[in-house]
Amino acid sequence: MISFLHQFWGKEKSLSIVLIVLSIHLFLVIPLGQEIIVGRIIGFVFYFFLLTAGLKYVTGGRKNSVLILIAVLSILMLALRLFFEEAWVDISSDIFIITYCSALAWIVLLKTFSKGPITIYRIEGSIVVYLLIGLIFANLYYFIFHIEGLIAFNGLKAPDIKDFLYFSFTTLTTVGYGDISPALPFSRSAANLEALVGQLYPAILIARLVSMEFINRE
Repeated sequence: MISFLHQFWGKEKSLSIVLIVLSIHLFLVIPLGQEIIVGRIIGFVFYFFLLTAGLKYVTGGRKNSVLILIAVLSILMLALRLFFEEAWVDISSDIFIITYCSALAWIVLLKTFSKGPITIYRIEGSIVVYLLIGLIFANLYYFIFHIEGLIAFNGLKAPDIKDFLYFSFTTLTTVGYGDISPALPFSRSAANLEALVGQLYPAILIARLVSMEFINRE
C-alpha cells in the first residue's frame, strides 16, 4: 500500500485526486457522515497511508522517524476518539490533527513547488493547501472550545467539528455571516489570523501560480 501511494505521489495528477478526496471529506463526509464509525475509520486509514507515503516521497526514501511517529500518533489519537469521550482525548486529538494536516500541507507544497513547469495540477495542489488551512483552523477552534468551553464562541448550542469547519471557512473566505463569532481574545486572534491568511494566500500564491501556468503554456 505504501509503495503504491509512493508511486502515486510521484505523479502530478495525484494532486487532482487529493483535491477531489479532500473536498468530499470536508463538504460531504464531515457535515453528513462524521458520526458513522466505519466511514471515519476508512478515512483515518486512507489519510494515514497518504501522509506516510508522502513523507517517504519528499524525503527520497530516507527515514524520517520524527514525522512518521507524528503520523502514527495522530492516527492513534483519532482512533481513541472513536471509543473514548474523555476530555484529554479530545484535546490531544485536536493537537495531533492540526500537526497531521500541517505535515500533509507541507508535503503538497513541496510537490507543488518542485522542479518543473507550473501546470494545472500544481495549481490544484495549492488549492489543496488552502482547504487544509481551513481544516487546521477548524480543529484549532475545536481545541479552544475544549479548553474554554462555550464562552469561547457566541452562537454555539451543541458544538461539533462540523460547526467549527463551517465557521472556519466563512472566516477564511471572509464571508462572516455572524451566526457564530469568537468571544475570547485568543479565539478572536485566531479568527483574525485565519482571515488574513485567507486573503493573502489566494492573492499572492495561487494568483502567481496561475500566471506562471499561463506563461509556461505559451
